[in-house]
Formats: sequence, structure tokens, C-alpha cells
Amino acid sequence: MKCAVLGSPIAHSRSPQLHQAGYAFLGLDWTYICDEVSAGGLETYLAKLNSEWAGLSLTMPLKEEGLRLAHWADALALRVGGANTLVQESGNWNAYNTDVSGFAQILERYQGLSQVSILGGGATARAALAALSTENCHVTVYLRSAHRSESIYRAFGNSVERITLRDWSERREALLDPLLISTTPSGASDDLALHVQDSSAEVTTQLFIDALYGNWPTPLASAFMVKGRAVVSGKTLLVYQAVEQLRLMTGLDFDKGAMAEELFKAVEK
Repeated sequence: MKCAVLGSPIAHSRSPQLHQAGYAFLGLDWTYICDEVSAGGLETYLAKLNSEWAGLSLTMPLKEEGLRLAHWADALALRVGGANTLVQESGNWNAYNTDVSGFAQILERYQGLSQVSILGGGATARAALAALSTENCHVTVYLRSAHRSESIYRAFGNSVERITLRDWSERREALLDPLLISTTPSGASDDLALHVQDSSAEVTTQLFIDALYGNWPTPLASAFMVKGRAVVSGKTLLVYQAVEQLRLMTGLDFDKGAMAEELFKAVEK
């Protein structure tokens, strides 16, 4: 069987290494490739695939497009408004969002952080919000696009009393919350690194989670590490969401903890 990760840019993706390691762990002779697909190109790509294709991983900018093209979508993908996983069943493509479970597993290790800031409002940010919706916390989301407000509220379970939406121009205020999650594209939040490095600036963030993992560490992650703050890279999110993708695409049950260990080894090679 065949699988792939699609998006643009995509050359940096570590998903092929992870999924191939997962296949080896499961004893499967499957292949997983990386293909560049720009926004608007997913429908044409899907039309070319035959029954040998088991599943697709979707990254920027295809998550919302993937949900729209799916024949069926699970409740989490609908709530988040984006799918990072498509699984083919009987010629139909079903949509899922495994980023939510990825964020949830990371957050399990860090309890008691009652104030959270999120940079960005795309599908990855909304997956983080869905994972945070069961936590006892208040979340501030810094949006680069104001039209995303309705989808933001839906992802957070419409708990409007526990969420604040702020303009991107106010993003420095995010550095005052104990937990900061960045879901922006490469370079979009680099300016905050200078503020973190400024000895006169007030920065009270204790934990920084960056959804990016290419060209690691990002400038903002590096600035936090210099200050001795806890930093989680996008590789951790990538591994946890890939474990669930492997379960969905293969249809097999396995020890998720053991699988995660194998994938962490692969992503560090």
C-alpha cells in the first residue's frame, strides 16, 4: 500500500522517516512519499490515486481543502475546520484531525498553566484550541486574519467566556502568559525573539510550544532556550499525531507508547 504527505512547501517534511519507521515496527511493506501540492491542487491529486493508496497526511495549505473534499469527516475535523489526515475506504476519502490528540498528549505533561496564548488562527491553532478546551484555562488568540473568529470559537467548544481574540499587532502581550503556543508559518513570529532577548522587557512565559520543526531551533525558540524556559519543538507534535495517523491509515491496533518511542528515534536521526 502507498501513503504520502502533501503540502507546500514540503521538502523539509520528516513524515516519510516517521511513517516508514512505523511500517517497519508493524512489519508492513508499505511506502510513504512526499509530494508538493499547492493550494487548490488537492482535488486533481486525489483524482489520480487508485485503490493502492491507503492514506494521506496534509500540511499547510491543504488542511481546510482536505476537509472540504472529503466524503466523510469525523467530529474533531469538523470542529477544528481542517483535516490533516485522509484515509481511503472503498474508494472514498474520510477526513480526520490527529493534531488535536498530538497537542493533548503534550499538554498532559504540563498541568496548572491557567493562562495560554496562541499565535495564529489557522487549522493547527484550532487543533490546539480543541485540545485546550477541556483544560481549566483562559486562552488568548492573536489573529493575523480577523475573519477566523467564528471558527476559533467553534474549535474551543464555544466557551466564549474563556477565550479572548486579539489583533496581531498586540502579539507582544503573548509573552506575559505562562504557556505560549506558536502555530504561525516560518518567520512570522521571529520579531518576538528580539523582545524576549531584550533584558528590559517583561517576559513571563514559562513554556513555549512551537508547531514548527524545520530549521530548528526557530529564532523565538532559541531566545526562550537562552532564557532557560521550557521549549517543545514541532517534532514532538509531529510524532504524537503520526502515531494516530498510523493507526487510522493501517487499521491496526498497537502499543502507542512503543510506537512513539520508535518514531522519536526516527525523527532524531
